Amino acid sequence: MTTPVLDTPEAIREHLEIALDPEDRNQRGVRFVLCDADNRVMVHCPVDDVPEEVDPDDCAQFISVFASALAEGDEAGGILVALTRPGGSTVTDTDRQWFRATHEVCAHNGVRVLGVHLLTPCAHREIHPDDAI
Repeated sequence: MTTPVLDTPEAIREHLEIALDPEDRNQRGVRFVLCDADNRVMVHCPVDDVPEEVDPDDCAQFISVFASALAEGDEAGGILVALTRPGGSTVTDTDRQWFRATHEVCAHNGVRVLGVHLLTPCAHREIHPDDAI
């Protein structure tokens, strides 16, 4: 079995589709996928039972744990963030908070962001800057 390399949007989408089963996608959670300098997946770090309403500082705290660990272990590493929750694919205020916190914390720690994705039971979309304003 080869280690997945998340070097294209298609590779990221395919990896998340395989890695997250329908049960995962129906629960509120965040999965941090830590990658090396070549975008090879090193580890998945799931955080389950995330509340529906999350304070921006809480988002930043969660992300900083993984971003700082990645920065210490692989200076050129990257992180992929997958948000899971029930419901539709419309980006919510909470999804926007996760997106903004991911980019702010990772910039502060010198960690590349490979993307922030939203996965619900029936949909999968990447969250883009236009979605976060």
